[in-house]
Amino acid sequence: MHKNMKRVVLAVISVLSVGSGFGGSQVLAETPLPITIGYQSTSADDWLLFTARNLKFFEKEGLAPTYVPFAAGPQMIAAAQSKSIDVALVKAVPFLLGLSQGVDWVMFGIYSEGAYSEGIVARRDSGIDTVPDLRGKRIGYFKGSAAHYGVISILRQHGIRTDQVTLLDMTPEQQLAALAKKEIDAAMVWEPWMQQMVHEANARIITTEGDLGIYANVSSISARRDWLQNNRETAVRFLRALLMAYDVLEKDPSVGVRAVAKEMDLKEREVKRIYEDAPPPNMYWWTDSGYRYSLVEGSGFHRRLGYLTTFLFDEKIIPKEVDISYALDASVITEVLKTWKRGQ
Repeated sequence: MHKNMKRVVLAVISVLSVGSGFGGSQVLAETPLPITIGYQSTSADDWLLFTARNLKFFEKEGLAPTYVPFAAGPQMIAAAQSKSIDVALVKAVPFLLGLSQGVDWVMFGIYSEGAYSEGIVARRDSGIDTVPDLRGKRIGYFKGSAAHYGVISILRQHGIRTDQVTLLDMTPEQQLAALAKKEIDAAMVWEPWMQQMVHEANARIITTEGDLGIYANVSSISARRDWLQNNRETAVRFLRALLMAYDVLEKDPSVGVRAVAKEMDLKEREVKRIYEDAPPPNMYWWTDSGYRYSLVEGSGFHRRLGYLTTFLFDEKIIPKEVDISYALDASVITEVLKTWKRGQ
């Protein structure tokens, strides 16, 4: 290279790195921020996560995501304690179990509306057409889950004592097999198991929690309090990516349906039904105290968390009632929405 050309190149580099502030600090700012996301692999309502993942929205927001699947929520509690995950897409019951075990985490998002995707499924030949028909019947449920809270709440609403039914603790897989073999008459379970029972065990959906005003079956976006404080920008970008996914799904839900169906190896028609019953919650309303899934302290959702923790304590699922006074954090989504333009 000619000496004069070398001088020009060096001068340009000098200007870019010093004079214009385009040097090391800018390069560092453009380095993707790492985030490890834990999610429940058996949950069929990860619309936002899989849409954002498939469309590379996390990368577009400057994140370097790692995805860690878990078979159940309690495993995410241990992962949060060991700090092997940063963000957990965890249901409300495991979240409260984690609090009772000393995990100092908070919900900074409500991930799915599960009220209409959890309910009573009964064999068509069981003689169960309505909830009162459950008297004298055998019902499968999973102890310590939101479905446990749901079945007890449903029975109480209809004046059915627990000694008037036979409650059998079993996993959703076991419930499906037992229903097909006529070893149980009904199951209290969540999606995608409800649809699988309908199509594989000659069953039908009798009622959902949402039909009866029970809204405890939700998934949260949770993180340790210290991580959220030390990685604020990462959390903001994470929610921005989910907002991008939310805007896409508002226009075309089939994007999320296809993503979940492929991830879980389910038929799209089954997943479409699940989406219709349990779409993503409205992220723009998380800061509205009147919204059913609001993150504002003192909201209806906050009170329902209190009811749920009392139930878990009464049922001896947790050793003591946990303090949920500061379990919700609406500050991250508030920060995001200040500069967000819908559909951007």
